[in-house]
This record gives sequence, structure tokens and C-alpha cells, in this order.
Amino acid sequence: MATQRTARPGWLAWDNYFVGVVGLVLGLCFGTCAALIAGPGRNLAAIILVVLAAVCVLPALLRALAELSVWVRLAVLAIGFALLLPAILVSPDVRDWAAERWEKAWK
Repeated sequence: MATQRTARPGWLAWDNYFVGVVGLVLGLCFGTCAALIAGPGRNLAAIILVVLAAVCVLPALLRALAELSVWVRLAVLAIGFALLLPAILVSPDVRDWAAERWEKAWK
């Protein structure tokens, strides 16, 4: 049986990270050039290079923030589960509340 490929690359596809790394490298280069040429009479060129650096770094930064937000949500869920589990095991009122919340979440 042949494997089926999708047109959209996955989250962990190498090209996504390659684009991020290239953006970071270009941003570093533009930022370094801006710092080196900044001086009297060349401030406009330095500002333009800083804007180019920000444009190159922005996609990689947004990707990193999106990944961090996923990990933070998972950590909050795990901590909430660990704190609520003993109460669910002991209290019938908390079990009823949790069951109602579960049913509302799946409707």
C-alpha cells in the first residue's frame, strides 16, 4: 500500500526549521551590519537595516512563542490535573462537578 503525502508540511518538517534558522541568521547579519555602520550621517541606513533584521527574525520568533504557549498550556493542564485528582477521588461533590464540566466540554 502506498503512503499518502499531504501538500502541507508537518509542524516538525525540516524546512520549517530551516526557514527559521535562515531568518535568524539573516537577522543577526543585518543587525550586526546596522551596529557597525551606525554613526553620524548614517543613521537612516542603520535604521533600515534594523527593520530588515526585525522582518527576518519575526517569523522565527512567532514560531518559538507558539511552541512555548503549547508547552505552557500542557504544563498548566498537568498541574491542574495533579491538584484536582485527590479531590475527585475523595469528594462526591467534586466528582459530580467534574462530570458536569466534562459533559459540557464535549457538547
